[in-house]
Amino acid sequence: SAAPTIEAAPTVEPDRSAYECILDAAALDAWITRLAVAPLVSLDTETTGVDPLRAQLVGISFAVTEGASSGANVSAAYLPLGHSYAGAPAQLPLAQTLEKLRPWLESPRHGKLGQHLKYDRHVFANHGVRLRGIVEDTLLQSYVLESDKTHDLGALAARHCGLATISYDAVTGKGANRISFAQVEVARAAEYAAEDADVTLRVHQVLRPQLAAAP
Repeated sequence: SAAPTIEAAPTVEPDRSAYECILDAAALDAWITRLAVAPLVSLDTETTGVDPLRAQLVGISFAVTEGASSGANVSAAYLPLGHSYAGAPAQLPLAQTLEKLRPWLESPRHGKLGQHLKYDRHVFANHGVRLRGIVEDTLLQSYVLESDKTHDLGALAARHCGLATISYDAVTGKGANRISFAQVEVARAAEYAAEDADVTLRVHQVLRPQLAAAP
């Protein structure tokens, strides 16, 4: 049988300098306005655990389509809601913030994109929010196009965009030393989470045309 293809590890990292961290009401309102007019928004959640029926929100990240091709604009942002380590910055209140986001989150008219959004939908449901408007999922796109390959976001970013992304282990540690995402420093969490939304959007822009062209 043919030898498996070994792909070179990418060394280019996404430009994280434009990522925003939403820490006040004015920044949140500005992003809600941006979400309302964007034709497609990449959405991701950070949580307290991997069990979708128990996980609670620690933060939400967004990336908008207009920003993916324009480095001059902020393309992605992280909204921290539950970081609880000593010295953590003040964050917007979870319940009130979800209420402000609820009209967009529950709108079927506002398209959402994600990586394995089935999980995120469960997480929002844990907080009484019904996520609607899911139109694209890069995990499923990859599974349809390349079922024989790995489908995690880091692998997709490397394979299709040549990007080296921050791993979950790099942010939270491993094994006995692993910390909850709620204990991750907000600035570091913002880099990781906003990158997830940003890269999901970039992967989508590569895979969606392939799906459209495939019989």
